Amino acid sequence: MGILIVLLCWLGLVLLPAWAQGTPGPDPRLTWVGAQPQDLQTALPVDQPVILTFDQPLPATLQELAIDLSPNTPLGFQIQGSQLILQPDPAWQFSATYTLTLESQEQLPLTQPITYQFRTVPQFTYVRDVEPLLRASCVGCHYPQGRMRAKPLDTYEAVMAYVKPGDPGSVLIQPRWTNRHATVLRTRLGPDGTVQPTGRSPEVAFNLRNGIPLDRLGFWRPEEVEIVRTWIVQDRAVASSE
Repeated sequence: MGILIVLLCWLGLVLLPAWAQGTPGPDPRLTWVGAQPQDLQTALPVDQPVILTFDQPLPATLQELAIDLSPNTPLGFQIQGSQLILQPDPAWQFSATYTLTLESQEQLPLTQPITYQFRTVPQFTYVRDVEPLLRASCVGCHYPQGRMRAKPLDTYEAVMAYVKPGDPGSVLIQPRWTNRHATVLRTRLGPDGTVQPTGRSPEVAFNLRNGIPLDRLGFWRPEEVEIVRTWIVQDRAVASSE
């Protein structure tokens, strides 16, 4: 019995180191497990960072990071445990789709390359920015009860008849739309140049009924023209940011 015990102990001393050497240790490479915003998500605010999360803490000694980002944007980064936080400097572009590629590198060994895509918010939307402007200046004529009922501008769908997303030549931003219409100019004006209410002016009645200043009739300020232009060209005439 004693001989058997000695033999088993000897075998353990001989075989254990060999078994231990053949057992793989933990994989030092990092695996990407998630991101904020999620891959392919839209409506990232332009001042917010992108956060990539990995399955284990990142090396605290990480000093350099090679990232391929399109459209090209300067990035700063910081590490918080297992998260890599990418901060644009300056901010992201509005209404832009970004593609980020991160390859395995000496200071950031990855199990596989990362390809990640997200889209930023539009600067202007129909619901938030364009609809109130049209309602104040145009809808008094361009709606079912107005004198320009054949060319309505009282819904998103109606407006899109005069808009081609991305096209700076869209009808809605041509001068004959962005300046006061002759119809509005013929409305009776007071000595100070402001519109005076008349009983036979449906657009004046509309504005009075809705509490809209009469001097807004048919008139866009230069900065408002640029809002609509940017909405069409840059933001591709989106209805909302959702």
